[in-house]
Amino acid sequence: MATRTDRRRARPLHLLREVLDHEIVDVEGRSCGMVDDIELEWTTDGPRVVALQLGPGAWSRRLPRALGALARRVFGRAVVRIPWAEVVEISEVIRLSSRASTWGAGALDRRLGRWMPRG
Repeated sequence: MATRTDRRRARPLHLLREVLDHEIVDVEGRSCGMVDDIELEWTTDGPRVVALQLGPGAWSRRLPRALGALARRVFGRAVVRIPWAEVVEISEVIRLSSRASTWGAGALDRRLGRWMPRG
């Protein structure tokens, strides 16, 4: 299990496999959504993770152009940006040190969930 303190470990973190498309969970255990994009900053030492992005404005950029445009029209362009410093654990889920409401994360998922049939 990788934690915030061992992100500086000798073995590099594989962002695509260990972070992208993983569920984000806040300090209260509430789902915030999925990591849709990873914001990087280029430094003299190479790339550095700055923030995780989620929301339709982030995931629609990963779709083919026409489908992405349709998704943005239907779901909007909202992007929730969670600073990388808020990540305290990277395992099956990405755990945060703060509440989802601090960043506005999970709001769209909760609104859409009201319209989804329950099994």
